[in-house]
Amino acid sequence: MPRSRRKPSDPRITFQGLRVLDVFMENVAQKYSGADVAQRTELLSGSLYPILIRYEQAGWLTSRWEKEEPAVLGRPRRRLYRITGAGQ
Repeated sequence: MPRSRRKPSDPRITFQGLRVLDVFMENVAQKYSGADVAQRTELLSGSLYPILIRYEQAGWLTSRWEKEEPAVLGRPRRRLYRITGAGQ
C-alpha cells in the first residue's frame, strides 16, 4: 500500500474541504467571508468553520477582520479569508 504524500503539517483533505478550496480557487485574489463560502458550498457553520480554521493553521488560508466599523457597515464586521500560495 503506498504511503500518504501528505506532509505532517498538512490538514486532512475531505470532500467538504475540497468544496471549500474550490471556492477559493475560482478567483485566488478574492477575499470571501465565511457566509460567502457557506452559501457557495452549502455547508453548515459547524462543518465549515473547523475547515477554515484547519486550513488557516496550515497556512493555506489567511484571514483578517473587515476594517470598517459595524456602525458604518450597518451590520456586524465580517472575517475575510483568502487562499495563500501554499493553499493553491
